[in-house]
Amino acid sequence: MSDAKNVQRAQVGDVVLEGNHRKKHYRSVGLVVTCMLWLLAVALMIALSLFAHTHPQPLPFELTTSRDLQSLPFPWVVQATMRWFTAINDPGPDVFIVPIAVLILALIRQFRAAIFLALSAGIGNGIDALIGDYVGRPRPNPQLIHVDSLLKFNSFPSGHSCHMMVFYGFLLYLSLTKPVRQWKYHLALLPLQIFAIINILIMGFARLWEGEHWVTDVVGGYLDGAIWLIFFIFLYNWTTDRLRERRARRAMQQAL
Repeated sequence: MSDAKNVQRAQVGDVVLEGNHRKKHYRSVGLVVTCMLWLLAVALMIALSLFAHTHPQPLPFELTTSRDLQSLPFPWVVQATMRWFTAINDPGPDVFIVPIAVLILALIRQFRAAIFLALSAGIGNGIDALIGDYVGRPRPNPQLIHVDSLLKFNSFPSGHSCHMMVFYGFLLYLSLTKPVRQWKYHLALLPLQIFAIINILIMGFARLWEGEHWVTDVVGGYLDGAIWLIFFIFLYNWTTDRLRERRARRAMQQAL
């Protein structure tokens, strides 16, 4: 009987080891694929930046797209909503919104999340601005399309679109992590998640409709933001795993 139990335990152990091996294998494959896609996105961003640098004027399809969007008869409520979303994500309000979000995370003792949120927003938006300085693409000409505000900042890439990805994208990711999903009151975060998704989806469309950017500017902004969002999500998870392993080793040493 004891031999049968030992054999059964050994078989169970083999199954567990095989399952762990498969998980590590799939995780490794997923990491390789993600890295390849990330590098492809970086290469595409570089190519798009060089293209915008050598083609500062709008392409024919960009001009047509902007004019078609602006000719759509949106109700005044929709127009006001789009302008409101872009206004609250201007650099001025963001100076307060981002630190407040970081402070809230720190107050609830989510220090690691607060640090990475600040890094993703700060570094992502900062490098986006540096790319804009290199490309030097002018803003849409009000003689070609309607322009809500005559801005002096560079047109490529769209800073609003990039900010939506690195800031609201990271907040959305944090709200979907396993510890948060297991929180008793996690449904209370649903309005924040909806607000973040709306911000991300509406911003590019709104910037085109307002005449503040061309299509390639918006695409570049989203792509640049996605690159830094994925990068800081990877760093956040890597740091979390290393800290978890360190705690496990300390607990084992104390147990011995």
